[in-house]
Order: sequence, then structure tokens, then C-alpha cells
Amino acid sequence: MKQIYKLIFPLALLLMLRTGASAQNQLHLSQYMLYQPMLNPASIASYNNFNGALLYRKQWVGFTGAPTVQGLSFNAPLKGKRHFVGFTLFNDKISVNKRLDFVATYAYRLPLNDRSSLSFGLSAGIGTLQSNLSDVALVNPNDPVYTGNTQTFVAPQFKFGIYYFTKKFYAGFALPRLLDNKLIYEGDFKNKSNFSFKTMHYHFHVGRVFKLNDKLDLNTSLLLKQVSGSPMQLDINVQAIYNNLIGLGVSYRTAQIMVAMLNVRITKHFKLAYAYDIDMSPLKNVSSNSHEIMLIFHLFQEKAPVKIDAPRF
Repeated sequence: MKQIYKLIFPLALLLMLRTGASAQNQLHLSQYMLYQPMLNPASIASYNNFNGALLYRKQWVGFTGAPTVQGLSFNAPLKGKRHFVGFTLFNDKISVNKRLDFVATYAYRLPLNDRSSLSFGLSAGIGTLQSNLSDVALVNPNDPVYTGNTQTFVAPQFKFGIYYFTKKFYAGFALPRLLDNKLIYEGDFKNKSNFSFKTMHYHFHVGRVFKLNDKLDLNTSLLLKQVSGSPMQLDINVQAIYNNLIGLGVSYRTAQIMVAMLNVRITKHFKLAYAYDIDMSPLKNVSSNSHEIMLIFHLFQEKAPVKIDAPRF
């Protein structure tokens, strides 16, 4: 049985390259609620200071070709705090496929009243796609498609998001990739980018803070992901935060995954977070679980409290 599961990635890769499937799936983060600019570009307008995050995620430890992701994001308000800008870098590798994304983000915040705001965000940038096909283990070593590596292709990248927030509640909608970028083999590898609702991913996320007492908060959040042709995926999260210093939580994902989360505020400006994904799907037979580490920072804090600031998990 274990040998069958170990063939999943190589066989899926061969099928993808033959038929021209997407070079990479959408990034998945377990701790999206802690730093939402990595999920929704419009959410950068909910921060009133210079902020950012470093990310490292290792999925399915022990599974050959399993996804590994490194990320960097930083954002800042402009004068007047109606306009916001940011930059995000992701390095994503799965099996022999590598992708590097760099996008710049602009968001506009529209105050609805003294208790709530609505923001709109758009990201634009480039992504590089490359596959090391010579690393693929083949049944037929003479297959001409896999005799060498592909060149590095450059593809445009766009994202869009909407984000509503108050001091205790938020709701957002995001399109994480407006263009579908593919490597197509037609005698030679070519890059193809197209706009299609059939391949577009849709993300909806919502969160609420419940204050239990002076030192204990209960943060709840939900993330729904949908793409045509695939079952809807739902993440349900609950975290207890003590004295705004230590957070402990659990998440359930409908892909048969449980997540344990711990975050600690190291200093006034830095928070360290860790997530451990426990896989309950058939992949548990051939791999260990997944690890995710995130370092979040907020610099140049305002001395006076702001009227509207989205929940910070």
C-alpha cells in the first residue's frame, strides 16, 4: 500500500505535463488568519503601521516532492491613511516544479462610519515557472519530453480582494490568481496565460473576536475555498489569546486535516507563530505531518489609538 502512495506524485506529474495542467496549485497557509495580506490584498488597508511577515512551510514531511514554501510580505500606509502599498514574495516548490512570485499591492480604504471600513485591493506582478524534468523517475528513460529541464518562463500575475472590518469582526473575498499560467508541451514547452472563470479560485474568509474577560479573548475564523471541478474546502479555526501575549488554537480542514497552532508575542513589535498540521487522509501512511512557521512584525506603532483596527489574531 505504501508503494502505491509513493507513486502518486510522479504519476500525477507525468499526467499534468502531458496534458498541459497548471504548473502550481494555489498556496495553502494554515495561519492565514494571523497575517491576512498573504491571503487577501485588500486587507493591507486594515493596518495603520508598517507591518510584514516571514513564512516557511514544509508540507508532508518525508514525502518525496512534497510542497515547500517560503514567503515575505511587507506593507505600509501612505499619508492620510486612505491609500496603502505593499510587496509580497513567494518561493514555491512542489516535486520538480518551481515558481517564484513577486507582486506589488495597492489598496484603498473607504470609511463607512466611525466603527467600520471597506477596502479594495489589487496586486500586480510577475511569476517565474520552471521544471527540472531530468529529476523525474521514468518508466521509459528514453521519453524525449523528460530528457532535460525546461527554461524559466515569466508570466504576469494579478490578484484582487475586498475586505470589510470593524474592531471585532472582518469579512473578505479574494481572487488569488486572475490569470491561469500553464506550461504546455507541443513539441516543446511553452508558457500560456489566460483568463478563465473555470480555473479561477475563490476565497471567502470571516472572523470574529469574543472578549471573555479582561485577559482572555476567543478568536474564531473561517476560510472557504472554491474552484470549478473541485470540492469546496472549509477551514474552521478557534484560538484562545491570553493577555495579548500567548495564543493557542486548533483548526479543522475538510481535507481531513487537524491543525494545532501556537503563537507568542516576543516583543511589542514581533510575534512568532507555529502550526502543526496533522494529516488524517491516506497520505498519513507515507509521510509525516506538515510544519509552518511565521514571524510577524509591526513597526512604528502610533502613540494614539486608532478608531478602527481589524481583529489581530
